[in-house]
Amino acid sequence: MSGGRKKLRVGFIGAGAITDLHYLGYQDYPKAELHAICDVDEALLQRRASEWQIEKTYTDYRHLLADPEVDAVEVITPHHLHAEMGIAALEAGKHVSIQKPMAITVAECDALIEAAGRADKLMRVFENFRFYPPFVKAKQLLDDGAVGEPLSIRIKCVQGTSGEDWEIPYRRWVWRFDPAQSGGGRVILDYGYHLFSIAQWFMGAPEKVFAWITHRPIQHGWMLDSPAVVIWKYRDAEMYGSYEAVTSDDMLVPTKYGRPEDEWVELTGSRGFIWVNRCTSMLLDRPAVEMYRDGKTTAFPEVDTDWGASFVAGVHDFVDAIAEGRQSELSGEEGKAVLQFCRAAQLSAKEGREVRPEETA
Repeated sequence: MSGGRKKLRVGFIGAGAITDLHYLGYQDYPKAELHAICDVDEALLQRRASEWQIEKTYTDYRHLLADPEVDAVEVITPHHLHAEMGIAALEAGKHVSIQKPMAITVAECDALIEAAGRADKLMRVFENFRFYPPFVKAKQLLDDGAVGEPLSIRIKCVQGTSGEDWEIPYRRWVWRFDPAQSGGGRVILDYGYHLFSIAQWFMGAPEKVFAWITHRPIQHGWMLDSPAVVIWKYRDAEMYGSYEAVTSDDMLVPTKYGRPEDEWVELTGSRGFIWVNRCTSMLLDRPAVEMYRDGKTTAFPEVDTDWGASFVAGVHDFVDAIAEGRQSELSGEEGKAVLQFCRAAQLSAKEGREVRPEETA
């Protein structure tokens, strides 16, 4: 912030479907305001401007970056644009939040990290699962030793349907199935980045990864990387993890936010278990967080389970971190490490061998 202004002024680069959830964090937040938005789709841009009552709109992100009243930007665009736009924003003197994944290559991640260092501005990769209240509660319990020493993590994910008439929204998904724009891997990279981020956050960096990934055609000739199973060993520890993803058009997944996919996680410790039973949607009719220890199972019904809360908390952390001069999650190095985790799974499945994340490009 500059000139003693009380509110941080933020610009969105990209106004697609997920920005509905990012915008929640700026509603009624006294420390920041959404000041400007940019999108190449003029009709979408004007609709968003009307919905959010935003006066400043741009169809060229470079013009938004030239606006001296914008203090920070959120890059919410197809993945292949993240590095280009993030570096340009840093060079323009803006603080930057980049929607996951950080970029599509390790070299691009390195370039972003170097640009942030030169600019001396905050850059973070926004991965909202780390701000989802049930995951935050589970992390607190694990770190406090509530179930003893951590031993393993098991992550299960499903992509289904929200009803008989539901189908994949074409505009939202077409670029995600184009490897040139998405980086390749709807389930392992685009979606999986969330889960590999969580796996790393809970228990540390992986040492080696092994994966089986099925690639199969779906509508529009798109290739889907599901079902998939990924296993890994953590670095310098006898701790292990697994990620299983399945997709079924026959699976009903009740959802509030139009994304019929859900995740649940089991953390095993030397004295018990912690379960997080939902995230994106509401598949399981169970408490969002449960813990077993010493013969007793405890639920935590006070924890907020709304997926939208993770976006609100994540936006607020970005704004607060700028004001406080600290890093907001994920740092550039963390964002790069999660990308390498994803790429290690893909390389393992391709070559049929264990892969260390540092091997990836």
